Order: sequence, then structure tokens, then C-alpha cells
Amino acid sequence: MEAHASRTQAGGPLVSVLVCCYNAERFVEATIRSVINQTYRNLEILVLDNGSSDGTVEILERIGREEPRLKLYAGRENLGAYGGLNYLLERAGGNYIAIQDHDDIWHPDKVSRQVEFLEKNSAYVGCGTAIVNYYEKYDTFLLRRQPEVSHVAWHTSLIFRHSGLRYNAEAKVANDFHFMKHVLCKGGGRIYNLRGPYVLRMIRADRSNLSTRWICVKNLKDILRVRIGTVDKLALLMRLLLPERIADYLVLKVFLKGNVLTRADVEVSFSLK
Repeated sequence: MEAHASRTQAGGPLVSVLVCCYNAERFVEATIRSVINQTYRNLEILVLDNGSSDGTVEILERIGREEPRLKLYAGRENLGAYGGLNYLLERAGGNYIAIQDHDDIWHPDKVSRQVEFLEKNSAYVGCGTAIVNYYEKYDTFLLRRQPEVSHVAWHTSLIFRHSGLRYNAEAKVANDFHFMKHVLCKGGGRIYNLRGPYVLRMIRADRSNLSTRWICVKNLKDILRVRIGTVDKLALLMRLLLPERIADYLVLKVFLKGNVLTRADVEVSFSLK
């Protein structure tokens, strides 16, 4: 597939925000509002509902009636998170692609800062940011960063140049890392990760939401094979081998205790409810 043609409009290049939803009525409105409220205005917001059985579609339809930039694709079979992203990529018209999970919150300046960087630094294929993980069960906030120049980013923070790329929807674990490292950065491409946190990623108490499924892998072979950072792989192994509460304690109170933030720290950048 050929590289996507430029579609720069007044206010900067068009950014296509891709959101796949499934049974997200608890948190999808806050997520979409955080996209709508971006200071960077030249967005199209493409949302795929993966066959939700709750009120997700009704919430999105209501928002869509007041927000013309939102395009909802609903009533189809469940394509999965990465099959769903591929579906939306086929329909995206932007110069840039931004990935958003259905349960996370963006800082208002996120897209603006990333587009500004990419427009000035053509050598990079994408731009990520630091994130703050919110562990709902423990009411704890944890700052996470990737290396400044890397082949990966936190997926829900990623914006990349639209060039016809697709995810491997069949991969069993860490599809996002595989895409970034082996597809987006193939041939020596690099991702730049901003040091500031521009995403609040929710780790829900019941582990049911999209942002937490990656930490619930139950196959040792899959964990050993996946190419992720040492700390994250260790966290997966602990959650496989230890009771959940002990594994969480080791992550939050031992290995990453220096990354813990106060609620006041986080409220400077994100609206917390």
C-alpha cells in the first residue's frame, strides 16, 4: 500500500484518533471527552464498538450528536483490539495516527506537543510520552517512562506517521510492542518519547479493562517470548507465579516505589473524579 497522501488543513495536519471500545460504559465518556478537549483541534475521532452488550454505543451516539469530528462504527462483530485498529486504519484520513484506549485519559496538550515535535523532526516515525498508571484497587499513581529514543512507546501515548501500516491481529501477547518494533520501526525507524506524562492509564480493580489485559497473561511461554522491558516482563512473571496482591505489592512498593506519585502531583495535569 502506498504512503498516505498529505492532508494538511487549516490549523495543522489532520490527526486520526483511533479508539476501539468493548463494554466500556463506565469510562468511555471521560476518555472521549479527553480527546474532544485537546487543544489541537484538527482531529477526526474514529471509534469502533466491538459488539458491546452494555450502554457503550448509546453513550457514543449521544456524544456524536454534539461532536461532528466523531465517527462511530457500531453493530459489527467483535474484531478484537488489534483487528479493530486495522479496521479503523483502513478508514483513517489523517497524516498522523493517534492511538487511544477506551478507558484512558489524555492531557489536553498531548496531541499538540506530539504533532509539533513530529513536524519539526522528520527523522522519527512516531512520538510517545511518559504515562501515569492509576491502580484503582490501591488508589496509587505510578509514573512510567520509555527510553527517550527507542523502538517502542507506551501504546496509548503513541502518535505515528500514517503510511499504510497494519497490526498483526493474530499475535497472542504484546501485539502493540510487536507493531512498534517490527513494523513501524522496521528498517531503522525510531520513536521519540517525550519525558512529560500526557496519558493517565487506568489499571482497573477488576482487571477487566483494555489497559490491564496485558498484565493478565497466563502462559509462561508467551511471557518468556515477548519482547518487552525487563521490569514489565518481571511483573508478568510475578503475576503468573504469585498471588495478585503479593505481585502488586512487589511492583508498587519495591521495584518501582520511586515512581509513585501523589494525587496532588497528578491533579496538576489531569482532571480526577
